[in-house]
Amino acid sequence: MLRVGELERKYIMRSWAVQGKNKYEEIVGGEGCWFWNKEGKKYLDFSSQLINVNIGHQHPKIIAALKEQAEKLCYISPAYASEPRAKLAEMMTQHTPGDLCKTIFTLGRAESNDNAIKIARIYTGKFKILSRYRSYHGATFGAITLTGLGW
Repeated sequence: MLRVGELERKYIMRSWAVQGKNKYEEIVGGEGCWFWNKEGKKYLDFSSQLINVNIGHQHPKIIAALKEQAEKLCYISPAYASEPRAKLAEMMTQHTPGDLCKTIFTLGRAESNDNAIKIARIYTGKFKILSRYRSYHGATFGAITLTGLGW
């Protein structure tokens, strides 16, 4: 029987990595700012797992909210309305300046950057976009173009 790391190498492609060369450590748990492997070796999570668990691993309030929502509806396409999405969008307007009151929800930073490019071009009527040299903006065509070829 294959171990988790071997299953990952055999069945998962990773972007920005040499396929089949890396060994991936199996992580089995986390709490607060720590996560650990199956041998119990602990790691301080300085990157918040790609900046998406910055409130910490296994936060009890987050777990409770996830369970509560999962019992109602796990997911619905953006083509339909849902109370949690509508309320979150409304809450976000409390933190935006002036009359900014629209939110676009995306699945990741590349898609966010692609949409930001479209919105900026529509709003300004201009074509050129400035970006930081040698920065990573994601793996979609628009985000790669924004990143530039200098790396």
